Amino acid sequence: MCEALCGNASRHGLERRDLLKGLAAGALAAALPACTTPNPETGRDQFIIIDDSQLSQMALQAWAQQRQRVPQWSNRAAQARLERVGMRIAQGAGRANESWEFVLFDTDEKNAFVLPGNKVGFYRGLYQICDVDDWMATVLGHEVGHVTGRHAAERYSREVATQTALQVAGSQINSQIAMAALGLGAQVGISLPFGREQEAEADILGINYMHAANFDVKQAIPFWNRMQQGNGSRPPELLSTHPDPANRIQHIRDYINSRGWGPV
Repeated sequence: MCEALCGNASRHGLERRDLLKGLAAGALAAALPACTTPNPETGRDQFIIIDDSQLSQMALQAWAQQRQRVPQWSNRAAQARLERVGMRIAQGAGRANESWEFVLFDTDEKNAFVLPGNKVGFYRGLYQICDVDDWMATVLGHEVGHVTGRHAAERYSREVATQTALQVAGSQINSQIAMAALGLGAQVGISLPFGREQEAEADILGINYMHAANFDVKQAIPFWNRMQQGNGSRPPELLSTHPDPANRIQHIRDYINSRGWGPV
């Protein structure tokens, strides 16, 4: 999204209404009361204006749509493995007493996602390159990190504040923005991924949960190397919400070594 916005700005210049919208957004942000919530998992304050239970209810519809739209992989052994590794990670995160749902989707895509309410989707293409459980735990730790990091709630809050500011400036709020803010772009045709900060944060939280669940955190390095090799060309880090693969791997490597869990 940033790449498209920056490209349009450089080609056409900012129009006057865009400047007005920006000023209105800044004014509204300054006028909003402090809505920061400390997160003990991340150690930072977050701008949150929605309850997690509300987000979970909003996500149920998208989860049902995803399960209806995308076929599930009928592989009992694979499903059992996914649930076993997933629940170990949930236990490592101190969330084993919560209800979790792990579903294998039958597509070649090398991806996974999590929705509020602890709904985790894992694609067959990614599963098939997870040669060891530790690689799968790397992915699931990352997804659980998005949950404990309250990243969906944080993103939703930011988007609502931004869209409210734009409405003040005379722009309509897109009725689909709530779904998009939850990370449900595939369902509503809007791409709104987690930010680089949240992705990097989920990486580190995931490493912590892997270690607590007695997985080999050093295996995160060969896993991300494998993902980088199959990723092809990608935009520069500054134009992407996902961390640059090399920087991501180095950041994880440095963290593992700093905790004495290496060397890697």
